[in-house]
Amino acid sequence: MRWLIIILINWSCAAQSLAPTPPSVSDPSAVQYAISQVQQFTFAQDKQLHMGGCFVLSSITSAIVYKKTCNRKRAIITGLAVGIGAGLLKEVYDIKYGDPSIDDLIADIIGSTAGVAVIRINF
Repeated sequence: MRWLIIILINWSCAAQSLAPTPPSVSDPSAVQYAISQVQQFTFAQDKQLHMGGCFVLSSITSAIVYKKTCNRKRAIITGLAVGIGAGLLKEVYDIKYGDPSIDDLIADIIGSTAGVAVIRINF
């Protein structure tokens, strides 16, 4: 599992430096347009930060709760709640002081889900 995390971190860093510019497509129904939208979402540095932050929060929370309770279901639910809750709070803050985005919230959910899915840490 630890190798998976190391590979994901290395892939994320490499993808960020090698991210191609998505093609400009005028026909929204084209497959190429859909692919460019996915690339824009995936390679956006802001979305990577949201995913990474929520990944860390949810995985640490899940590990701590599982260590204290030995209840995997409670650990998963608590980890998801903390990660997604932090993302929601950030978006509420952005309503007044920044630029709120549903894409950021989606990235938070993806990061939180990945964080609780890969955790298997024994302290």
